[in-house]
Amino acid sequence: MRNKDSKFKRRSHEAATFLKRFFTHPGRIGSVAPSSKFLAHAILSQVDWANAKNIAELGAGTGVFTRDIVKLARADANILVFEIDVSLRRLIKEEHPEHKGLKLYSDAQKLGEAMRENNIENFDYIISSLPFTVLPHDMSENILNAVNKTLSAKGRFIAYQYSRIMKHTLQEKFSDIKSQYVLLNIPPAFVFNCARGASRTGSY
Repeated sequence: MRNKDSKFKRRSHEAATFLKRFFTHPGRIGSVAPSSKFLAHAILSQVDWANAKNIAELGAGTGVFTRDIVKLARADANILVFEIDVSLRRLIKEEHPEHKGLKLYSDAQKLGEAMRENNIENFDYIISSLPFTVLPHDMSENILNAVNKTLSAKGRFIAYQYSRIMKHTLQEKFSDIKSQYVLLNIPPAFVFNCARGASRTGSY
């Protein structure tokens, strides 16, 4: 009972913090509620966890996906988590204080720098909750270009959005795009699973 009470209090605190940050910084957070377990399953079930050595998560929020990533990932996996909001990063750090493979960063535009810092050649999976449609255009471009440059040849970029507006942009930058609609989320979401684009240029 004590564990259930503790879990309930933590989830309630997360939801309250998320909602507060949404109203304080609406341009950073695209929804009024953390992602549902149904959306998490739709995204994380597409990951080949046995072979995922290097994973990045962009826009972690309260750590809803981070929690499952830590549970599902290999013991030797590198997990780089990006969240711009310091209060939300603090929540994640408090929940995973002893996980050696998990590193927290603030700016997803510096994905390549974080990769080099951890001696990672490239990422097997990059999972994104970033609200690209409300981010500044230059920031979205920088992040998507960084994703394309840091994915491995067989890597996948899995992102969800609350509309299909980003599909054209993703088609320009990535290849082999698969989409899925998740109704059981607030609001309902589109999940895009993308391979590295053929137009990839430069290196990190």
